[in-house]
Amino acid sequence: MGMDAQNRYVSWLQDPLIDQNTKEELQILVNDKEEIEDRFFRWISFGTGGLRGTIGAGTNRMNVYTVRLATQALANNLISQDKASGGVAIAHDSRHMSREFTEAAASVLVGNGIPVYVFSDLAPTPLLSYAVRHYGASAGIVITASHNPSEYNGYKVYNEQGNQILNDESLSISSQMSKLGLNNVQVAVNPKEDPLWTWLGEEVIASYYGQLMKIAPKVEGIQDLRVLYTPLHGTGARFVPEMLRKAGFSFVDTVEEQMVPDGDFPTIKYPNPEEPEAFELSFAKAENSSYDLIMATDPDADRMGVAVKHNGEWILLNGNQVGILLTDFILSNTKQEELSRSVVIKTIVSTDMVEPIAQKYGVEVRNTLTGFKYIGALIDELPKENKAFIFGFEESYGYLAGTAVRDKDAVLASLLVAQVAAFYKQKDLTLVDRLEELLEEYGYYLQDLVSYTFATSLEAERSREFIKELERTPISKVSEEEVVEVLNYGQGKAFNLKTKKERALELPKERVLQWVTAGKSKITLRPSGTEPKMKLYLEVVANSAEEAQNKLVSLRTALDTMIKQGLNK
Repeated sequence: MGMDAQNRYVSWLQDPLIDQNTKEELQILVNDKEEIEDRFFRWISFGTGGLRGTIGAGTNRMNVYTVRLATQALANNLISQDKASGGVAIAHDSRHMSREFTEAAASVLVGNGIPVYVFSDLAPTPLLSYAVRHYGASAGIVITASHNPSEYNGYKVYNEQGNQILNDESLSISSQMSKLGLNNVQVAVNPKEDPLWTWLGEEVIASYYGQLMKIAPKVEGIQDLRVLYTPLHGTGARFVPEMLRKAGFSFVDTVEEQMVPDGDFPTIKYPNPEEPEAFELSFAKAENSSYDLIMATDPDADRMGVAVKHNGEWILLNGNQVGILLTDFILSNTKQEELSRSVVIKTIVSTDMVEPIAQKYGVEVRNTLTGFKYIGALIDELPKENKAFIFGFEESYGYLAGTAVRDKDAVLASLLVAQVAAFYKQKDLTLVDRLEELLEEYGYYLQDLVSYTFATSLEAERSREFIKELERTPISKVSEEEVVEVLNYGQGKAFNLKTKKERALELPKERVLQWVTAGKSKITLRPSGTEPKMKLYLEVVANSAEEAQNKLVSLRTALDTMIKQGLNK
């Protein structure tokens, strides 16, 4: 075991600032070298989104001490930028310790003379983004680990636009944090009694609902749509049904067992609407009823998944398909004079099918790096060009319309999807029927995602070597398809293999490689910055579903073989 870990362990046991319960939790580990090493080998790092980790005692865990330390770093940053007076809005989800971490963060801010706006009850992440903007706060914090398993929690920081902070701001907080010890943290003694502490609740919620109602197009037939909803034990439980009812949907049922906020997520393995298992209880409840739609949101209600009743069967839609349906619906419900300056934003790994749809309406599409914060940041750049954001999405189940919020919003997305479904139900069509019509019109776009997980650091190192190799010698052919362009986002340039010309990519640099073929297939390889993983995203387009399927299978097989060979060198 490293001396550093042992020393930190001993110093926590002796530190008068550490409470008795934490010390007792640590004393049990006195002979467990591996556990001490894992808990103390470093301070939990403040990464691109903030903190995320397992809850427990130790420097490399999520606990009140690490949360206070991160908050002191944030406070120092705000003070050095003269932004302290604007204050910080704070929200939390249903996870274990979320409430305690919220109060720990708030008490440090108050201890530093910074006003706090604290949600008195559970609140979705998009509502926090809204609150930052609504109160003109200088920053926001959400205590959540999104859809991670129940032993995790996290701490996400938002800027004054209500957008998740970008990398330079993360680095600045992270370097502040590395200079601090627990003795540098200023904690207010009775923070809730302090005039700097304001509780948030109904006023901001009513305002948020009002703004979402303005964003969502008005449609007929909403009384006929039958919806079943589950918040997967998270923050959506109150907000999604309320929002739908406010908009006039009268048939909104919920999955009772999952309406209870519970950090154990007792009815599901992972509270992630991207996983088909998240719908199991809903499907069971829908067995003998006539629902049209099932919607599920993750614990902090920023991602949303949809199942559609089609020909007597439940069909799960993926994030790209929902993105397509919403793009088409919103653009077709927008006035011509607005369309001419509207921009749809998506991430580089999300479907290109929006391009021809947007083109039909005379709307521009922009691509950003993966991560909704990049979509959010771009929203505020557009007015400088006399353009306006209309809709944004990413393939990982995140959607946003309008400019009231700067993060993916499952409350708004649930409302929009219900409206599209109601609109087409009037025409005797399901969302699956509508999707089929769009594919017919614009081409059969089909996607796939393959994840490679590395068990050892050696494997992870090999994957980095493999990507360097691909950068040095570009592939010119995959399966039967000729590669036309190689996009290297890490170097910020794209190279056309036909014309031998290079062009600059106008995006922040991130290690992602992309290949576009003559047949318009798109292949993206993206190593994770935080975990020993690599993702392969595929998209093909063809004239029929069958042709698209065949194209996708042969592409995936060829790439999988190439990647496995590359990793085993």
